[in-house]
Amino acid sequence: MVRIRLRPYHPTYVVAHYGGSVPEGSRARGAFEAIQRKLRENPVHEIEIEIVQEHDDACAGCKFRKEAEGGSVWGERHTCTSAEDPEIVAAVNRTNDKVFGLLGLRYGSVIKLPELVRLLAERIPVLDDGMLGGMALQEAYEKGLRALSERASGSAEGQGEVATDPERGRAID
Repeated sequence: MVRIRLRPYHPTYVVAHYGGSVPEGSRARGAFEAIQRKLRENPVHEIEIEIVQEHDDACAGCKFRKEAEGGSVWGERHTCTSAEDPEIVAAVNRTNDKVFGLLGLRYGSVIKLPELVRLLAERIPVLDDGMLGGMALQEAYEKGLRALSERASGSAEGQGEVATDPERGRAID
């Protein structure tokens, strides 16, 4: 099993990046690209998502993350500029609560990727909240939901035998 640790508001970004690409200006471009590699290189049924409150796999490569002896609201031993802004902390907490209410998850939940994709498609079909990616990512999000759902439905690609690059529509070497 492959486990990806995500904060509640990050799965929509992960799906949108899967359907498009990680934007050049992303705060955590390298980490989101590493997550995309895990998604493409492993069968979707072998990927679990753990919902965490602290720094997650997307935060791992954020250029604003730094060591801090006292930690921050996002966890022990690290902080970032978002943790130092009370308005951002409040917005993240509101969005996390929204995601929990819509998806029925909580901190510590572990869910298989195909089930998470199903829940996202049913309960968060539109990214009308900027903290979830916003309308600018809507097309890529829908494409990512479709592609991951197709992989999970049992096609050869879904079994991990072929991984494709959705932007180029061809197998990844």
